[in-house]
Amino acid sequence: LLEDLHQPITSPEPTPPPRPEDLAYLMYTSGSTGAPKGVMVSHRALDNYLRRAAECYPRPERPHTALFTSIGFDLTLTSLFLPLCTGGTLHIYPEPESGPDLSILQVLEDNCANLLKLTPAHLSLLRGRDLRGSRLQTLVVGGEDLKTALAREILQAFDSPPALFNEYGPTEATVGCVVHRFDPEKDRSASVPIGRPIAGMQAFVLDAGGNPLPPGVVGELCLAGVGLAEGYWNDPERSAERFQPFERAFRGRLYRTGDRVRLNARGELEFLGRLDAQIKIGGIRVEPAEIEACLLQHPRIREAVVEWRPGAPPPAESSVRTCRRCGLPSNYPEAHFDEHDTCNFCRTFERYQHRVRRYFKSPDELDALLQSARRRRQGPYDCLMLFSGGKDSTYALAQLVERGCSVLAFTLDNGYISPQAKANIRRVVQELGVDHTFASTPVMNEIFVDSLRRHANVCNGCFKTLYTLSTALALEKGIPLIVTGLSRGQFFETRLSEELFWHEEVDVHAIDRLILEARKVYHRTDDAVCRLLDVSFFQQDEVFEKVQFVDFYRYVDVPLDAVYAYLEQRLP
Repeated sequence: LLEDLHQPITSPEPTPPPRPEDLAYLMYTSGSTGAPKGVMVSHRALDNYLRRAAECYPRPERPHTALFTSIGFDLTLTSLFLPLCTGGTLHIYPEPESGPDLSILQVLEDNCANLLKLTPAHLSLLRGRDLRGSRLQTLVVGGEDLKTALAREILQAFDSPPALFNEYGPTEATVGCVVHRFDPEKDRSASVPIGRPIAGMQAFVLDAGGNPLPPGVVGELCLAGVGLAEGYWNDPERSAERFQPFERAFRGRLYRTGDRVRLNARGELEFLGRLDAQIKIGGIRVEPAEIEACLLQHPRIREAVVEWRPGAPPPAESSVRTCRRCGLPSNYPEAHFDEHDTCNFCRTFERYQHRVRRYFKSPDELDALLQSARRRRQGPYDCLMLFSGGKDSTYALAQLVERGCSVLAFTLDNGYISPQAKANIRRVVQELGVDHTFASTPVMNEIFVDSLRRHANVCNGCFKTLYTLSTALALEKGIPLIVTGLSRGQFFETRLSEELFWHEEVDVHAIDRLILEARKVYHRTDDAVCRLLDVSFFQQDEVFEKVQFVDFYRYVDVPLDAVYAYLEQRLP
């Protein structure tokens, strides 16, 4: 012991400061998109986020934050480190041993925090509370999709509303890498935009092939910059899958988030859900987030979650039958056949067929409508006929001519009409003695691409282009009526559904009003047609009265064989 006392006393080697590339923490993701993964986040990445947060989030006085969420959740890092880096104060709230964690309510009651980081779920707990007199100056919301109605409702509860920031960032991009300050006047969509990337970060909207997409087109959000994680702990294969080379990215490295976004007209990113949340029903892509947004527009709905529960698998191709009455295949969604090979839709139709007849009208009523149009016209044409050259529209066009109408025939040349089809269209209009125009647009391919992404078909984009260009021409030439020659009961790209006729008291005027409102929404929905064509006239309700759409086959019920016989005689 005495010998030990005589030994010189030495100090331990000081711990070297961390390098920017050293790990600051290892955090496992929640596993909501697969098996949990250990995300390696460097000091460089964490420093970039904290510096940006200190500069971005307003704090007239030193920040007082509340630590009330789990440290296993990277959202908590804002509350934990920001006050320590800026001379503020951290107020710690212990997690309860049992029951739901309602610490946020205690945070509000104590009224010590002036900056709060929380999720939309936490924010919803503030509903109905009197927040007048609160010290809160800044709310930073992240971790989930923030609905505009919730953000607006909460801010209205304050006498002096705090600044509210919607912060987006997967664990792989360090807490928050895209941010938007909520503006109740400008932010009118169902969800608050997630905004723009912070300093030191880049955001790209790419298609499945890694190609950049223009504003308004939905794609995958891909991130790059100082804030990217180093990869996944002991998982090089998964790291290579999600962190990919990209020459336009900082350090040539990109993280594919798997989140669907688009850039709005103000250059802000809008979150539209997960790529893997997209479902397909009857061949049509359906976004649960869009259904939720529609549900939340109802004043009595506060929260909405849409969950897909698939039914029984479709039958094998070899076992497919067709209905002996309507020809519907047995693998059609929700189709069921009886022992006589009659589908359930035909059997059900028998019970409400008499009510359906009330919706359809007579040829005399069509004549009255055409005469009214003749009086209202402001040019040489009574009506504009959408003419595809097929049997239905050809028969309708010929019948309008026989009724003495002055018709302008309108055909959309989408770039894929064969020379033979064009020649037949010219032949028909020449024999009928009507004026005709082929309409086209140089942006048709862009509209097709957008339609494929949204609807898994090009028809939706083609129909909307047809309606848009024909309405513009009708307004230009003072034509009060556009006649469609779609199949009986069809409008837009769909048909009248049986639910409209289930009740004994069928209100035809209510159905017409419903279709009119649907037409307004249809033409005001943001898509490639709205971005690439002039649709400004659809913003005024008067245009839907000035130019009316009329379905010829709502007024004329003619058997198919009679159509063929007429065309064979009139236009052989």
